[in-house]
Amino acid sequence: MTKSMKTILALFTASLISCFLFSSLSFGQEIPKPGEIIDKSNYKKYAHLIPEELYPGFENGWGGFWKPISLKIVPTKPASQPKRFLAFSEKNRGKYALDKDGFIIGGYDYEGLPFPGVRPDDKDFATKFMWNFTYRYMRDDWIGPMTAFSKRKGEPITFNISDEIIVEFVNRMYDDPKPNMKDPIGLQYAEWIRYSVPVNVRNFQMLIYRYLDPRKSDDTYLYLPTLRRVLRGEAGQRSTPIQGQNQALDDFQGFDGRIQDFTYKYIREQKLLGVADSKLNVGLVRKQTAQAGGVLFFDDDNWEVRDVYVIDIIPKNATYPQSRKRIYIDKENPTIYHAAVWDRAGNPWKFWSFEFAKRPCADGDTASSIEHNFGLDVQFGYGQTTTMDYKLNGHGFKYNDIMPSAMSKRGE
Repeated sequence: MTKSMKTILALFTASLISCFLFSSLSFGQEIPKPGEIIDKSNYKKYAHLIPEELYPGFENGWGGFWKPISLKIVPTKPASQPKRFLAFSEKNRGKYALDKDGFIIGGYDYEGLPFPGVRPDDKDFATKFMWNFTYRYMRDDWIGPMTAFSKRKGEPITFNISDEIIVEFVNRMYDDPKPNMKDPIGLQYAEWIRYSVPVNVRNFQMLIYRYLDPRKSDDTYLYLPTLRRVLRGEAGQRSTPIQGQNQALDDFQGFDGRIQDFTYKYIREQKLLGVADSKLNVGLVRKQTAQAGGVLFFDDDNWEVRDVYVIDIIPKNATYPQSRKRIYIDKENPTIYHAAVWDRAGNPWKFWSFEFAKRPCADGDTASSIEHNFGLDVQFGYGQTTTMDYKLNGHGFKYNDIMPSAMSKRGE
């Protein structure tokens, strides 16, 4: 680790300790009112609603990656999953259990949540809730661009743009075939990413398969435009940061690892500030980034007081680069607002905050869709703001659209 990296980490850790000690004093458990602004002048008053990793953001934008942040409070609104999906889930209440290795037993049919209504007094609560997380309703399919603005310490902002297609094969609620789409290899979902900017990575592609068989590892395929060939990626690809990101595949949306590869520890439930209904769009983020004066854009609007569970995620594989991840996940609709990571030595490494929007579905339903995130690698001094502009459902994608052979066609 270089001297500058050590300095960033030391400052970050010292700031966390200082803020933690300050927040442990008697400020009470006050709740901010809608319209109130939380910033450097008063954030310690509401420290019980904010992950410790965000404290330095109020002081100095984590050393100048962002301007000192502020949070505008809005009224808390319901953020449940689609009614149609909840009806599917209700038939599963009390129907399934976990075996000694944490796998679902009882014949789960991938329709609705496997453990609706699970509560913290259940001895297997954390693992069951994470199975609910992985099988929550997110989409039938989606397509759209993702733009990531990045900044290294002392360097100007750079950005990359990629297009993404995701096709769900189970828990489909609106597009035929539903609720499940049959395919020859037994997929839960497939995710395709193609880069268009900057020019040196144009047409580089990734294809990720997640299988329904919990004992079958994910597959990753890479399209290399210089060779015009599709290659199978290494199994460790999911824990390696992808091109132009400080996130690995397992870090997407806070956590996208295979449930069976980790153990889970329930820490507590609490109230927390998060964004469940963002009003951002790609054009606004680009405009604000251009006007920010060399620092990354931070979304200060639409922060609600949410009820969350705090859960620690520990890898079973001792060689996994993260020793622990802590997530703050909505109780009503299992989406992750904040996630913090420690390296194998137990040192603070990375954190992210995620924002969601309520995208319209059929029958007046809405689905929580990931819209925006920001995060910092505190050891390598690398900050990032990412925004998405997905079109949810209705695209009619089939298995053939996300086969490795389709990557070559798109590359050409």
